[in-house]
Amino acid sequence: MTPEVLKKKTGRYLQGVSMPAETRQIQNWLSCTDNETPRPADADKEAVEAEILAEIQAYTAYPLFFPKPAPWWQKITTFL
Repeated sequence: MTPEVLKKKTGRYLQGVSMPAETRQIQNWLSCTDNETPRPADADKEAVEAEILAEIQAYTAYPLFFPKPAPWWQKITTFL
């Protein structure tokens, strides 16, 4: 079934105007779908966690190694 046909059939089904054959077809299709959502593997979770942590550490450590330059007015007032 092409995506266009599926969209039309599900649209009619949701509006309550589908033909009985279409209703059975959609209900059969829905009964075959798995209600369990796939869970990422532990290794994937750890990889994402490590990537996020590295980005946070890089972002927070940057000012320590490369401080912002002082504004021009602050440079002038230090000489006065």
